[in-house]
Amino acid sequence: MNKKISTVMAVALFAATGLMSACSSLNPNTEGQILSALEAKKGEFKACYESALERNRETRGTVTLALKIDEVSGDVTSSSVDQSNIGDNGMNQCVANAASTISLPEPPGLPVEGNYGVNFDFE
Repeated sequence: MNKKISTVMAVALFAATGLMSACSSLNPNTEGQILSALEAKKGEFKACYESALERNRETRGTVTLALKIDEVSGDVTSSSVDQSNIGDNGMNQCVANAASTISLPEPPGLPVEGNYGVNFDFE
């Protein structure tokens, strides 16, 4: 199953680019829970960004995270940078680390993989 997810506004603009699971018995609340969990991390993402700005005031761009979520616990089991046009590896890793602690309040019922872009362009 390939589901598209709408954009959520936060400190860093989150654009969810996809949620994939093996079949149609995915918890219908999963999409919203992932987006809410990412939005709840905006303070941590902002701290990553502010640290990168101290190193380079021109830092901006998008970090796309590849997340895997356990079907039973709802915990993120893998968080990595799928793509980034930000040349600050420390910032990229900081954002991935922040997302790795996400735990959904309800299990998705199936293993879930998705890519989520976090935009750090505040012009």
